[in-house]
Amino acid sequence: MHVTYVKKPLKVGFSYKAVIRSGDKLIASKTFTLKKDAKTWADALLRDNQRLEALGNPKARITLSTLAELYMDAWTGRDISRQGRVKALTDAYGKERLLDITTTLIKADLKTYAEGRKPATINRRKACWSVLMQFAVDEEYIATNPAKGIASKTENNARIRSLDDDERKALLAACDASDWPLLKLLVVLGMTTGARLGELQSLRWEGIDLKKRTATLAMTKNGDPRVLVFPAPAITTLMLHRKAEGLVFGRADGEKPMCFRKHWNAALKVAGLKAFHFHDLRHDAATSLINAGTDLYTTGQILGHRSPQSTARYAHLSIKTKQAAADRTMAEVFGRLEK
Repeated sequence: MHVTYVKKPLKVGFSYKAVIRSGDKLIASKTFTLKKDAKTWADALLRDNQRLEALGNPKARITLSTLAELYMDAWTGRDISRQGRVKALTDAYGKERLLDITTTLIKADLKTYAEGRKPATINRRKACWSVLMQFAVDEEYIATNPAKGIASKTENNARIRSLDDDERKALLAACDASDWPLLKLLVVLGMTTGARLGELQSLRWEGIDLKKRTATLAMTKNGDPRVLVFPAPAITTLMLHRKAEGLVFGRADGEKPMCFRKHWNAALKVAGLKAFHFHDLRHDAATSLINAGTDLYTTGQILGHRSPQSTARYAHLSIKTKQAAADRTMAEVFGRLEK
């Protein structure tokens, strides 16, 4: 690699064009007002072997938007949020060529994006960058993944937020008043089954057996199929909206999930619930099960936990339940002894 600088006269002053070549092949060039700026740019590029390789590869000149289209066409996953996350990146950086997307650019994006957001949300943004750029590597558009090696934020997964009876009543009443008639069904299923949002949004009428009070999920977050169990309140609410086929929470065509966030946020405001997320309904279901005396293993099975460690966060609730059961039992036993 070698650099030449071409000085060109302007009406006022001069311009300086830095030209990088490999033998007779043009790799990159850029024009500056000051020669020192041209030299700084060329020196930095020569130090960036990864980008130099990309510059030498015509495929690396495609934009992020083009890459995203290719990725989504090839993607066979079931995470319905993936498309939205990819779109968020292309809305911001769609015109950037792959050769211009560097580790520095991604870090800067994550830093800007982090303002006012939680670590888990930032990590999902980072993961989206990573899968897109890894796809580019796999398809030989670029040599290495610029998102690889960027540290993830530490997440606080120990947060457990559940509802008391007054809060449940308030939330369900707010859902009754919602403009979206399916909001109450979505919330009731979240409360009673502990299913993840993505699982509920992918739920299809064809997969529901109302007689057995079950639903088959072909794919879950863990990558495994599982069966949801519907308690009586869930079945009662489901019957009000019964259909033959399509997504339970789909749009008019029955094949695309309904965007529910504005309705959910409005219901939270009406109910007076703060710092409460839809995923907290999953915690609420687990808390209700444990407080009713359900053991940790069964609770984990209902929630679809692959590892017992995931259910272990509710162990402190289980101890309280066990303690209460022991108190009742032993009070009865020793009460008989006093007679």
